Amino acid sequence: MKQKLKMIVKNAKLQDLNFVVNFFDKYLDKNNPALYSREFFCPSGVKAAISKDLVILILDNDNLVAAVRLYPRKRDNIVSVYQFAISEKYRGNNLLKSMLNFTKYKTFEFVCPAEIKFNEYYEKLGAEIINKDKLNCWRLNI
Repeated sequence: MKQKLKMIVKNAKLQDLNFVVNFFDKYLDKNNPALYSREFFCPSGVKAAISKDLVILILDNDNLVAAVRLYPRKRDNIVSVYQFAISEKYRGNNLLKSMLNFTKYKTFEFVCPAEIKFNEYYEKLGAEIINKDKLNCWRLNI
C-alpha cells in the first residue's frame, strides 16, 4: 500500500554531506551488479555533486528517505542519473520522479547492466530503452 507522505524535496547542502554519504552507504549494496563502479561509493564525488546542486534529497520529518545524484551533460542538457537510493519503507511512492521533477531538467538517462532484473524498474518508471548492449541505456522525459 502506498503511503501518504508529507515530505520536503530539497537540494543537498555541504553540511548534509555525511548524512548523504551514510544514506547511500546504507541503501546501496556494494555487491549489487547495478552499481558497476566503485565510484558510486566515493564521498568526494558526492561532495562535488552537492557543491554543484546536483544532489536532491527527500526528507520526511527530518529523516532522509531518498537521494539522487545527477550529472548533466554539457553537450545536450541530458542528465545522467548517477546514483539514487530510496529507503525500503518509502519505495513505491514515485520518489525518484519527485526528485527529478524538482530539477530544472527534463530528460534523464540511466545505465544498467543488461543481464540484471533491475532493468524492470526503469521500464516501470516509464523510461524508454535507447541502447542495448552490456549496459542498457534508458531515457526518461519528464
